[in-house]
Amino acid sequence: MKKNLILVLFALLLISGPVSSQNDDSKSKRNFWFGPKIGLDLATPTIDQNSIKTQFDSNSQYGIFFQFGKVLYLQPEFYYATHKESYTSGSAAAVETKVNTLKVPVMVGLRLLNLGIISAHVMAGPQGSFFLNESNPLPHFTRQTSNFDLQFGGGVDVLGFVTLDVRYSSNLSNSVETTIQQLNWKNAVNVTLGIKFR
Repeated sequence: MKKNLILVLFALLLISGPVSSQNDDSKSKRNFWFGPKIGLDLATPTIDQNSIKTQFDSNSQYGIFFQFGKVLYLQPEFYYATHKESYTSGSAAAVETKVNTLKVPVMVGLRLLNLGIISAHVMAGPQGSFFLNESNPLPHFTRQTSNFDLQFGGGVDVLGFVTLDVRYSSNLSNSVETTIQQLNWKNAVNVTLGIKFR
């Protein structure tokens, strides 16, 4: 129910985007945007709605982003992220736990193409993930409280206010060779959809 309410609010923001942009005076527009974003980590490439829904139910993130700059820009983001894990203890049945984290990517982006209706960009930067809590803590196990990755990828902006990003992640301790080897769908790929406001 909570996720459905969030999706409805997000849809309303999507509809209101063009209206708010039409009310802006072009002379007063600045190279600064902000807005809400939702996303998930896709374990496998798919456009099947049922598969996406299943993966969204097991992991999702909701947050806000800020963008400073036009062609070359800085984009910090803040997400409340949740994912499900399961574990077994001895002969007992599997126990499911929901893990909540705070994700803070700080991306540097470059707009490569701008056709007005659609534009394309690439981006890269570090992401910090910070453990918040979990529903069923594993006995005798201390969870890592923080983790730092390098994210890189690209995306498109549509109609100037809808932004879609697809990013890979690699642990900052990995070598360049390991990072290149991870460029496949065996590791989750982060997909986010957002709305930009001035």
